[in-house]
Amino acid sequence: MNPVSINYLAVLVCGIISMVIGSLWYGPLFSKLWMKQHGFTEEDLKKDFNPAKTFGLAFVGHLVMALVLAYLISLTNAQSITEGLRVSLSCWLGFTAATMFVNTLFSRTTLTLFFIDSGYQLVNSIVFGLILILWK
Repeated sequence: MNPVSINYLAVLVCGIISMVIGSLWYGPLFSKLWMKQHGFTEEDLKKDFNPAKTFGLAFVGHLVMALVLAYLISLTNAQSITEGLRVSLSCWLGFTAATMFVNTLFSRTTLTLFFIDSGYQLVNSIVFGLILILWK
């Protein structure tokens, strides 16, 4: 088995960048469509909203994702951008998109929401894969 080497600064940068991507994705790009698909108003989203808790836990979740992806990139001994993207896209397709699709089916939400939410995770996966392989 290959020795595992993780660049923790790269993992931290992935977490920070995911929050920037999320602010754009769920802000100017898709906020209105996302709210419409959920049947939310802006007032609904402000009720009982704790931004420090919500964004803080989202940041931790993205750090975990980046850390595990860094581990898998190291474990598979991926060396090139292509190999790093192959690992990150395989994880996205096999775990994130597949799980989100099953959740979409059983929660009876729309495919539009599936594409918005899984698209956000796809962009994160691509960016994470690039950062982690370039800073390996």
